[in-house]
Amino acid sequence: AFVGPPSDPSLKSFPKNYMLHLRLHNDDVHTFDEVIDALHEPRHRRNQALNPDDPQNQSLVSLREAANDMTHHVDADGQVTVKSYSSLHAAMQGFRRLKSRGLHCSVVSTAQTDMEHRARSLSSWLAEISAAHPAAAVLV
Repeated sequence: AFVGPPSDPSLKSFPKNYMLHLRLHNDDVHTFDEVIDALHEPRHRRNQALNPDDPQNQSLVSLREAANDMTHHVDADGQVTVKSYSSLHAAMQGFRRLKSRGLHCSVVSTAQTDMEHRARSLSSWLAEISAAHPAAAVLV
């Protein structure tokens, strides 16, 4: 029996609620305009004119105002989620686009972001308990 070539696992989609998130991290090297341009400009202006529907030719962030907001957010909070993806291949394309501009970025899973959210919630809860009474603070 003929067995076809193995499919590339990076092209497969994830389960319904599982996504990969492209994060941009703050640095002290790039200007606001450089970051905004990296988020908003199409990858290949020339190719975009020829084939504007190709996802590789589209901006990571469609509106310049949204790119501006994300840039301010990353400056204030240290990181921002730029885009979410349902395949490893697509997430790595976004990652490479930001890296090619020298920006610090990462790809994290939904499971990772869920753990981070739980850790922040737990930390806030423990801070509230500690503030309630000095004896509770000693226990925490």
